[in-house]
Amino acid sequence: MRVTLAQIEAFYWTIQLGSAHRAAEHLNLAQPTVSLRLKDLAAATGADLLERTARGLRPTPEGRAMLPRVAAIMAEVHGMLGQSPAQVVAGRIRVGLAEGFAVTCLPPLLAALLEDYPDLQPEWVVATSTTLEAALLRDAMDIAVMLNPIGDELLQLTPLGAQPTTWVVPAAWDLAGAVTPADLAAWPVISNPPPSAMHRQIMGWFATAGIAPARLSICTSVPAIAELVVGGIGAGLLPVRMAERHVAAGAMRLLATTPRPENGRLFIGQRAGIADAKIAAVTRMISRVVQAIGYLG
Repeated sequence: MRVTLAQIEAFYWTIQLGSAHRAAEHLNLAQPTVSLRLKDLAAATGADLLERTARGLRPTPEGRAMLPRVAAIMAEVHGMLGQSPAQVVAGRIRVGLAEGFAVTCLPPLLAALLEDYPDLQPEWVVATSTTLEAALLRDAMDIAVMLNPIGDELLQLTPLGAQPTTWVVPAAWDLAGAVTPADLAAWPVISNPPPSAMHRQIMGWFATAGIAPARLSICTSVPAIAELVVGGIGAGLLPVRMAERHVAAGAMRLLATTPRPENGRLFIGQRAGIADAKIAAVTRMISRVVQAIGYLG
């Protein structure tokens, strides 16, 4: 049995849109026709290419391995038809953003995607980078912006740039000059739980003096940590852009420290070996937006 362009097209749009029903609507075909083409493609390749999950049809490992070739074929077809990239980027995509990054970057990112790719349906997950990396590894996320990811051979990590980071304290705290780890060790400090990027940054900063914070509290939410600092509860280590509005309101202040905390490194992560027009579009937009708003250090 031979592989046809009609079968490849049915497979491509089923992956892009998450169901044979949506693919049929997009292609102006009856759903049984699309289902038959998918069945014939599986028979021709000798492999099950799709599996049903609670969130729709997803590619099997064999299907994911075939995606780069399918995407290349469809790109050539779209080019021959003179279609713009926005016309071929459609359907659901699961996008993860590290919390500190999301507070500043999600609004302009979503606005830009709505304007340039109106048929894209992003589903946003805002969480710690550790949570996002785990979701990518179990194929529960399509793309994520992460801070200091651990890394895995199953993931493709593209450097995005440095996220400027600063110690912040309640405005009323009496800490002045270049504060050292020894100076801050006895004060309340609030952090994401281990092994989060924030926790590693905080413990690494104190470790430069061979000590650990004596009064460390754990909080899973970065925005909540900012509110706790504003409320006078403790010190935190936050992205500079996230802290700026609280500093401007006089609710917290940036702390000058020796040594300065290391800036986090942001990466765009996805499963290795996946060629997907939606992922490529979101990757380009993330890079464009962070440059436009001057987010990176």
